[in-house]
Amino acid sequence: MTTTTTTTSKRIAPQAYEALAEALAVIHWNKQPFETYLRRHLHDHPELLARLDFTQTKRVVAATLVDLLQSASAYDETTLTMMTEIAEMTTFPNLARQTDAAERIAFARSAVSVLAGLTSQYRRDLHQRERLRATREAEAQAAEAKRLHTRAMSSIKGNFLDLHEATDPHRRGRRFEYILNRLFELHDMEPRLGYTVAGEQIDGSLHFDTDDYLVEAKWWKHPVDRAEADVFAAKICRKGRNTLGIFIAVNGFTEGFLHATHSGGTPFITVDGDDLFHVLDGRVYLPEILRAKRRHLNDTGSCWCPARYA
Repeated sequence: MTTTTTTTSKRIAPQAYEALAEALAVIHWNKQPFETYLRRHLHDHPELLARLDFTQTKRVVAATLVDLLQSASAYDETTLTMMTEIAEMTTFPNLARQTDAAERIAFARSAVSVLAGLTSQYRRDLHQRERLRATREAEAQAAEAKRLHTRAMSSIKGNFLDLHEATDPHRRGRRFEYILNRLFELHDMEPRLGYTVAGEQIDGSLHFDTDDYLVEAKWWKHPVDRAEADVFAAKICRKGRNTLGIFIAVNGFTEGFLHATHSGGTPFITVDGDDLFHVLDGRVYLPEILRAKRRHLNDTGSCWCPARYA
């Protein structure tokens, strides 16, 4: 059993506030960039900005602000953020444009160095909190992405199961292609719906890892036979040199199809209804199963590698 202890930061030391006031007064020479800097840091605290008179000198404004920041612990986060940013400054663009830039930059670096020395622990604590906050935000984003992915997969799965009740084979075929397109799109595979090129009908295409794939999709009552394997292989060979294929058949393939050989090797992998259900049911991850099938094809020359064994 682990125990998490939450600690509350000590109040900021008075010397650190004094060092902040001094640094604020010297890191800018012109009033406009000085005012812009403060407005940027205090945009969440208009009540503080309302009490600053920017017609006064920078030192007066800086001293007034520091008094206000010191008056309430509610301003500690803003104060520490400002201290941290100033303590880690290495360049001073506004000072660099002045005629006596070297002298003014030296003053600024001295003030920043004092502030840095007084706030080293505060800054370490702040950076730690920022890292923890970033980690929590990343975890929350990942959890939300997973939730949305799961919901989308559940919707696609429902559509896929509903198609088993369809009686019009042509409508079912079109809906099946649409479902596959949604599935590939959800996994960032850049799918393209069916199209015709040079008088040849292509059910779809996608990009996965570094390869382009033609997609052939069949929802027949019986397994797809050898002749369809030969037709699909020929389509692939007529495309780009590195083009591969994915043949999807809900009711599987005949032995003749799975053991077909083609000149130069089989250029496609196969996916059946059982594979699809394993993916849609969340039992396997689509990119992983495609990689496993591709590896199996490269290792054995066989286009068939069931998801449950991959």
